[in-house]
Amino acid sequence: MDSTKTNRFFNLTLKIITLLFIIIVLRVLYLTIFNKNNTKDYNDPLVAARVVRGDIVDTNDKILAIEIPYYSCSLRVDKIDDLQKIANICAPFLNMNVDSIVEKASQYKYQALIKKRINDDNVSSFIDKVKSLNLENIIKIEKKTGRDYIQSFHASQTIGFVGDDNIGLEGIEYTLNNYLSPSPELNKEVTYGDTVQLTLDMNIQYLLDLEVQKINSKFDPESIVGIVLDAKTGDILAMTSYPWYDLNNISSSTPDERQNKSLSMLYEPGSVFKIFSLPLLMDIGQADFNTPFDCDGSFVFNQDSDPITINCTHVHGEVTPIEMLKVSCNGAISTWALQTNSEEYFKKLCDFGFNSKIELPLNGISRSRISDPSLWSIRSKPTISFGQELNTTAINLVTAATAITNEGILLKPHIVKAIIDSSGNIIKERTIEKGNTLFSTDIAQIVLEGMEAATQEGGTAIYAAIDGLRVGAKTGTAQIYNPKTKSYDDGGVLASTLAIVPIENPKYIIYFAAKAPTKGSIWGSNIAAPAIHNILEGLLAQNKLKINSN
Repeated sequence: MDSTKTNRFFNLTLKIITLLFIIIVLRVLYLTIFNKNNTKDYNDPLVAARVVRGDIVDTNDKILAIEIPYYSCSLRVDKIDDLQKIANICAPFLNMNVDSIVEKASQYKYQALIKKRINDDNVSSFIDKVKSLNLENIIKIEKKTGRDYIQSFHASQTIGFVGDDNIGLEGIEYTLNNYLSPSPELNKEVTYGDTVQLTLDMNIQYLLDLEVQKINSKFDPESIVGIVLDAKTGDILAMTSYPWYDLNNISSSTPDERQNKSLSMLYEPGSVFKIFSLPLLMDIGQADFNTPFDCDGSFVFNQDSDPITINCTHVHGEVTPIEMLKVSCNGAISTWALQTNSEEYFKKLCDFGFNSKIELPLNGISRSRISDPSLWSIRSKPTISFGQELNTTAINLVTAATAITNEGILLKPHIVKAIIDSSGNIIKERTIEKGNTLFSTDIAQIVLEGMEAATQEGGTAIYAAIDGLRVGAKTGTAQIYNPKTKSYDDGGVLASTLAIVPIENPKYIIYFAAKAPTKGSIWGSNIAAPAIHNILEGLLAQNKLKINSN
């Protein structure tokens, strides 16, 4: 290409670029001058300034936890010349003595929280007093929001509590915190948390807690657990763990009191466990249940020529499966266990949940444990059959009992009935969840008949009986293993009873266990069975059970 053509091409290109630049500039000027009204300013979105924590209610909508306003009192210690004088002003309104106020304030250099919650009756007069003395900059009375637990100690370990920041720390308050206290919403001034409705029935919870108090007063055990379960749904209607604590006074509680032992305490359940061993052994079908066992007060079996003795509390004579449950014969259940394959028995126990953890939206749940058969000793199989050499929890036991009340089918337990949003819409609701069939309806009926026989004359659970009501129960008195001495001799006992009512159409599963009673009696038949009786009387009075008129 010659130089003339090159210059023409270059000039043309330059003109095109210049023209495009002018067009772009003109377009920008047009948009800037003539399209001002179409521009949009950015504004921060409105975010809720306050989150109101949702309520916790029982199955009948009785309030268990609710957010309320309250007033606290702090002192600006750095501005006080005469602490004694200020303490004298505050003391009558705070229901505190002067020395306590001085001692508490003296621990701080800037600002001291003297009382977290002032009595509502004192607030107005206290504020007026502070204003009249022009002490607003020294005595700080601040309005805050926090939790009020209406039921005090009832179901305290289940409900749980929040910290000073209104965030859940234990129990349902902790595990369902995201529902109760969600993140602030956009374009709303206030965000309301969801209501959590529990399966608990506080009318039944009161009955349970009353009996726990009676047991504690009469027998002085180390601890007590109790559960009432709906036999057809798996709903936990009441659950208690003693010692308990006041949810409105967390600072005075101990870690032991805050522990929900119905879920966390592992122990050997003793003879109550026979109502689970028997149906599993019968379902496997290897033992001879047609020939009655002849009990002479002890059962001796040989293993490599070394005799091993299993003792009974009495001479029981000829024992059938129903009679075994009635009189609680260790020899009979041991014999049937020894006739059964260890691996198959272990698998059935695992299917029953005795080597796993119950799933509930609560913290601190322990996993039940049974050693693998490869680790069993010569005595293990028979002693497991009557509730030793395994560790379980109260919640595992009542859950396992649902298989007896549901024709051999295990149910999943529930503590949350529903979660309801601020508009009243149910966003989550419990459904009845059934597991595999563990044994037949006929076997379940045998267990129920044996438990009913135990409440009749000659049975171990006669103190649980109610005239006109078909009650089934199984008592247990298990020695507690002392890991320090590696012995059962000085570990005390666990006295318990599990009941199913009414036998003809089970509605309730009720369980009590008292650990290491120190006075009165050590037997489950004397400690826990009468508590069952009293609970049933309460349920009758509440029209939750009816006497059979036939």
